Amino acid sequence: MVVSNIESDSFEDKRDLLDDIEDPHELYDGEEINYQPVEELNLKEIVKEEKAKIKTFSFKSIKHGARGSVSLFRILPYIFLILGFIALKNNELLELRFYLPALLLGIVVGSIVSKEAIKN
Repeated sequence: MVVSNIESDSFEDKRDLLDDIEDPHELYDGEEINYQPVEELNLKEIVKEEKAKIKTFSFKSIKHGARGSVSLFRILPYIFLILGFIALKNNELLELRFYLPALLLGIVVGSIVSKEAIKN
């Protein structure tokens, strides 16, 4: 088997088993992407090309942002906040020195409950 691999020169194309374990996708093969010296590279052009590849505003990003903004965990506390404020104001029971710490407690409890609900 070894002799046949040497004769067919296929042993040079195969990677070492340790290399396959450490770098299965050949990300760190040591080859440079651009063979030009650093002095000859036009860094401004490279940056412009890379920025052109990045799509910052797409339909997928809009859909992902809209899904998060209409989440039940986000809308429900706002509704509770507004209705609570209106109810207290209408009944002349609104005391901000008591309302704001209680509101903070509700925010903390709501965030803990939402994290547990997401885990399950």
